Amino acid sequence: MVTYFFRLDDVAPNMNWGNFNLVAEIFKNNNIKPLVAVIPDMKDPKLLGYSFNPNFWRRIIELKDSGWIIGQHGYQHLSQGGGGILKIHTSGEFAGLSLEDQRNMVFAGREIMESQTHSPDVFVAPRHSFDKKTLEALKENNFRFISDGIALWPFKKWGLVWLPQILWRPRRGMFGLVTVALHTNTMTLEDIGNLKKFIEKNRNNIGDFRELMEWYNKAGLLKIFFTSIINWPFKVFWRIIFLLKHGLPK
Repeated sequence: MVTYFFRLDDVAPNMNWGNFNLVAEIFKNNNIKPLVAVIPDMKDPKLLGYSFNPNFWRRIIELKDSGWIIGQHGYQHLSQGGGGILKIHTSGEFAGLSLEDQRNMVFAGREIMESQTHSPDVFVAPRHSFDKKTLEALKENNFRFISDGIALWPFKKWGLVWLPQILWRPRRGMFGLVTVALHTNTMTLEDIGNLKKFIEKNRNNIGDFRELMEWYNKAGLLKIFFTSIINWPFKVFWRIIFLLKHGLPK
């Protein structure tokens, strides 16, 4: 049995608003509430090439008020650190920087989020770039969840609940609680059409992201124990498939 959850990455004032609005409408029409990964102080030169929306934060508040989860996606979305714990990429925004630098970045981003929307509970690291110092900085800044990790069910490690994310497009034949991260900026119209078809065919197996956030505390010790037994071999399997398909991290 599988339940899918969705996450929208790289959400910022400058982005492909045409694509984002099309995807948001699909979720709205199907009453699905995803996680929105918002860049607090976006400085990424690639994203700055997209059109600017002066009503960005008002739009984010509207999504929050409709039940969508608003998470913090790093700080400025700059590539200045290493690949981090997961070794999916070799560079990113946080991993490898000092604890003080990471603490300051997380705090500065959180201050912006709090001033514009609310206090976020979920952190999403750009390019999966985080290390143990990042996790320490997150705990110091009152984050409870990180949307990342290779597993089929949420787990708790180093003081945070991890909400695993293993897909970047919807895929049948899965089991567990599976987060699909979508990058709407680079999706094609075919990608968006395929997403719509997938949701229509699998609506009964798609949950709201808040359900995923609540799973660990509601699961009970026995369920957590058995899912953890499955998570470990799956992590090894996923890593082998990843290396065969993509080679060493880039």
